[in-house]
Amino acid sequence: MGGGFAGLSAAYTLKKRGVTPLVLEALDRAGGRGKGEEVDGFSLDMGAFVFTSTYDTAFGLCEELGLPLVRSQMKFGHFRNGRWVTTTPEQSMWNFVRHLRTAITMGFGSPAGMRAGSKVMRQMHRQEDYLSFASDSPLAEIDDDESYGDYLKRLGVPRSLRLTLGGPLKMVLGDPEPAGQALMRAYIGETMLSSGTVFMPERGIGSFNAALAAACSNAIRVSTPVRRIVVADGAATGVVTDGETIEADAVICAVPGTKVPDLIPELPAETRRALSTVSYSTGCRVVIGLDRPPLPAGWHGALFPEDDDAPLLLDRSAFLPDCAPAGHGLLDLLIGRDRARELIPLDDEEIKRQLLGTARRHAPPGSALPGDDEGLFFRVYRWEEALCMGSPGMLAAMTEIPGQLAGNIDNLFLAGDYMGIPSVNGALSSGHKAATQAADLLSSRPT
Repeated sequence: MGGGFAGLSAAYTLKKRGVTPLVLEALDRAGGRGKGEEVDGFSLDMGAFVFTSTYDTAFGLCEELGLPLVRSQMKFGHFRNGRWVTTTPEQSMWNFVRHLRTAITMGFGSPAGMRAGSKVMRQMHRQEDYLSFASDSPLAEIDDDESYGDYLKRLGVPRSLRLTLGGPLKMVLGDPEPAGQALMRAYIGETMLSSGTVFMPERGIGSFNAALAAACSNAIRVSTPVRRIVVADGAATGVVTDGETIEADAVICAVPGTKVPDLIPELPAETRRALSTVSYSTGCRVVIGLDRPPLPAGWHGALFPEDDDAPLLLDRSAFLPDCAPAGHGLLDLLIGRDRARELIPLDDEEIKRQLLGTARRHAPPGSALPGDDEGLFFRVYRWEEALCMGSPGMLAAMTEIPGQLAGNIDNLFLAGDYMGIPSVNGALSSGHKAATQAADLLSSRPT
């Protein structure tokens, strides 16, 4: 059930194991939050857009599917205290000294900022093996009931530095402070501990998603929403769609965690309680094709941490030159939190107008942001459930679910970003793990 990253990864793994899968996707195209689109020679990502340095399952699948990866070190502009500063998250004393004025602007320069920043970085380095999005990451072991906001208070992080540490998270995820400290620190750690190094397929994450879907194409049935998983005598026997009941030897439920309880009334009570900790951010994305680069030379993106209405700006053609024709640019405007919820009901033109307007209020120096009526084309993508965040303790709660299902519904497996470390890699690795468990179960049965 579900043809996003987790469902496609599960189907791909099952096919390699010699098991015949059937992927039931509710929409008219598989891919979920990883889909892409080709428009007039441009490659657009509709949702996910970057791999970080510990995405081991994603890297392995790209190699198997023959998709070369492009490596970049992110350089971002930040509009802080009425001016623009640029940063790269390289961890060295020389980089700190060389960008001392920037460090002061970002909140690291005051005595309180230096003390708190030093504590945060020391903890990150001590827990580097935990703060990872790899398939075997032990992040859940340090997940507790402390929120990210309470963690920052405990370390005495001043407001200016809070904006620096939480700005990118806030602009894309929403307010990070109520979320669990472990997951939010992992997001920061993935950037800081790898000096901002990211990886992407040459034509974007959408091309990876499309290649994975193509490898499973004969197993995918689209426009087939599942209404219920049938459970009888402690086993999942099939699923109910609008037109039929489909029998199954095992079921992998790869839909967002918030939707699982309604589909499976027989879930154990403790599993329902665990799933109640799962939540998602809301997101809105505008992509504009341009006949020029939109941001200053060398910039991958621009942030407005002090402006809740302003989007994150990305020039994906700076990351991935093959995503746009030569000399052209691809501007992405991303917004999360409450602002995204306000925008989603509006029409495409109005969403574009409002986000461009806020971005132009303090346009980066040397940028060429488009006017409201400029651009070769534009697309708007709305995500009611964009990125998994969850409550404090969610990661630890998810690790208990397989044991809760064992002995209750032995052939039911849950997969999705919430069942791993919430990310593209978490979704892919959870799908692979669920499929491996299902294949092992089936192979152990008498023929």
